[in-house]
Amino acid sequence: MKNPLPLILILFSSCGAPKFTEVSDTEINSSKLELATELTEKILTAQKQAGFYKLTSSEATSEMVSGFTENVQKKSYETISGMFGQFQALKFYQLLRPIDGTRYEVYRFKGQFDSETAQIEIRTVLDGNGKLAGFFIKPWKDNL
Repeated sequence: MKNPLPLILILFSSCGAPKFTEVSDTEINSSKLELATELTEKILTAQKQAGFYKLTSSEATSEMVSGFTENVQKKSYETISGMFGQFQALKFYQLLRPIDGTRYEVYRFKGQFDSETAQIEIRTVLDGNGKLAGFFIKPWKDNL
């Protein structure tokens, strides 16, 4: 059976499927968490208001700036909102880092939409420079 929730967008690459380690709460850089949270909220709030969030080169990689277009954002949000209603809020769940030393961080959020039964993950990836390198929405799984 096909997964009914499409991958929204991911624009970073890696070789193979990296393994991750969870970062303890005491080791999380609060300014990076705040950045990931703010970007995620800005993106989804703009989409909810029938718009899109135009990324800048100071906050996102060039691949994200060029690939996360108005059309991509609007079509993706239309699909998600058609299935689960409007975005309401997000709650930070965990931060993961690849064990191979690759310099990026995966911020996992639980997304709340109008549908009370939907369990949605919003995943925001920052590269080693603290820039948005990936963003996607998918069904929730406790493990990555």
